[in-house]
Amino acid sequence: MIKQWKLFNFKSVRNETGLTLEPLTIFAGANSSGKSTLLQSILLVAQTLAHKVSSRSVVLNGAFARLGQFDDLRTAESDADQIVIGWTCRPFNGFVKSHTYGFPPLPYHLMRVRQSIAEISCEIAFDAKHGEAQQEIAQIQPLLFSSQLSVKTRDPESGDHKFHISIRRSSTQDDESKRKWIDAVMEEDALARSSLHYDVEIDSESFEEIQEEFASAHPVGCVLRHFLPNRLTLGVDMVMEEAHAILNVLGGEGSQGYQRRMYLGRRIIVPAPVIERILTLADEIDGNHDVRTALSRRLEEQKQLSLFGKQPIPLKQLNEALRSLNPRTRAEIRKKLTEDDAFGQLVQESIRELREGQIQEPAVVPFHLPDHIASAIRYTDQFFSSSLRYLGPLRDEPKSLYPLSATADPSDVGLKGEHTAAVLELHKNRQVRYIPTSAFVEPEIRLKDVRRSLETAVIDWLQYLGVAEHVESRDKGKFGHELTVSIAGSKRPHDLTHVGVGVSQVLPILVTSLLADPDTTLIFEQPELHLHPKVQTRLADFFLSMTQLGKQCLIETHSEYLISRIRFRAAAALKSNPWVEAVKVYFVEKGEQGSSFREVNINEFGAILDWPDGFFDQSQREAEAILRAAASKRRAKKGKQK
Repeated sequence: MIKQWKLFNFKSVRNETGLTLEPLTIFAGANSSGKSTLLQSILLVAQTLAHKVSSRSVVLNGAFARLGQFDDLRTAESDADQIVIGWTCRPFNGFVKSHTYGFPPLPYHLMRVRQSIAEISCEIAFDAKHGEAQQEIAQIQPLLFSSQLSVKTRDPESGDHKFHISIRRSSTQDDESKRKWIDAVMEEDALARSSLHYDVEIDSESFEEIQEEFASAHPVGCVLRHFLPNRLTLGVDMVMEEAHAILNVLGGEGSQGYQRRMYLGRRIIVPAPVIERILTLADEIDGNHDVRTALSRRLEEQKQLSLFGKQPIPLKQLNEALRSLNPRTRAEIRKKLTEDDAFGQLVQESIRELREGQIQEPAVVPFHLPDHIASAIRYTDQFFSSSLRYLGPLRDEPKSLYPLSATADPSDVGLKGEHTAAVLELHKNRQVRYIPTSAFVEPEIRLKDVRRSLETAVIDWLQYLGVAEHVESRDKGKFGHELTVSIAGSKRPHDLTHVGVGVSQVLPILVTSLLADPDTTLIFEQPELHLHPKVQTRLADFFLSMTQLGKQCLIETHSEYLISRIRFRAAAALKSNPWVEAVKVYFVEKGEQGSSFREVNINEFGAILDWPDGFFDQSQREAEAILRAAASKRRAKKGKQK
């Protein structure tokens, strides 16, 4: 669920604007005041992450919205080059992440579930700076300037922890510190080269996680999926990595060194001076040279060069030879190696001498994201690409028969509700949780949800709204889907072309909302269009019910009736009042500095203490004008009678 949203330099939002979003957030205001601006920025993020071409930083024209080019989005006459969009999400009931170690990831049965994600914050900035030759392309496909993501995890044992990653377009491509990494990448590896166009910063704990795999590593670049990090590019010292792998294995840490070097695609060779040092320690433990003899025999069995010849050998064979020794003797050798402070330096110097002229330093390698950050990115990607639903202000015109749905998502009713018939037919027997309309009959609402079929829940709310008594969908094969409704006073069902447009307006809202899973954000623009005031009023009850089921509704509206109903519910609640905290209302105004979002607070008595000028006060003014005109007319008539 989205808890915060921030905009800067986006269309009519000139100044940095941060808004708190609640389960039911309503945007009201005059036409062209900027009400849709914030919703469009959310749709921009959603259609970007759902887009299949991952190389595009942001997708301006996609499935949800067609926003033109970059200069159409950037605030007119703005001095700032970048557009900034930021948000904070709090997963409903926490998002449990799997904790894995090592690379490649461990099998599923070896994963440990440890922490849940409490909060994720992200901020992206993008612009159209792409050089003069590609300026037109950048207008349509803007480039990412920076991306910042932070995550707070919750552990029942150790409490909250915070992690972050920051990506920023590099301005030091010709700097020597950056150039050496570019030179270390093969010419044909375009992906690795492009990853070096970004500088990366991560938190200390995530950095330690990386160094568990590569002791000498530090991030030098990042491969992106749209605006989110997808894979790190690490700069490593190959000599230090080989030395670290040898020390790990000889120190008894098993096969970590093998995995690391196999990932780098190289075989580790133990230099002769290192082997000689091991044998010297073995002789100190056993003066009769039994250990030396046993190791030599074991290596000869493996068809390796004799240790007595002081030749380098593969680390894997040396480790297997050591493991053939008596466990007590092996433990003593490893103990002495660990206590020898000069041994590590000897290993590094010997490798450099052995690899002189053969190894390229430094090396650049791809690497997976740290565990906590990767989990936050997976949630962000999944939420915006799959858990966000949008229904535009103009519904599909009523039809007697709805063509087969071409949507890839079988639960998506479409931007105009054009797939509602197919979705209802497919899922009509699916069990959904909802609050029945009987809870809203009395002023004091009894918030108890039930489980019923989708069809039952839809019919319940259609009857409460007063637009239909019954609805039925039928699959007509290659012809599509039929949708018929029964209305009050009618003895037979009719298709939607023979009833009022209210059904076609309301039905997509009910189906997509009731079918949505918890932690889904539903965006509706002007849901009240073509609806009778009574229906608008009761539709507010439906949106309020969604707030108690873990679903979020973001609504742009001109409906005074919808707002008044929310005020009534807040005032009528006696024992408990969930609506005050569940609802947030913003009045959007446009001035010289662009759009501003003014919070309209509804208290527990349903009152608006600081009523903005122009916020649904037209009817009140008209009523007062009517009374004044009537009084003036009565006075005039009395004067004539005298």
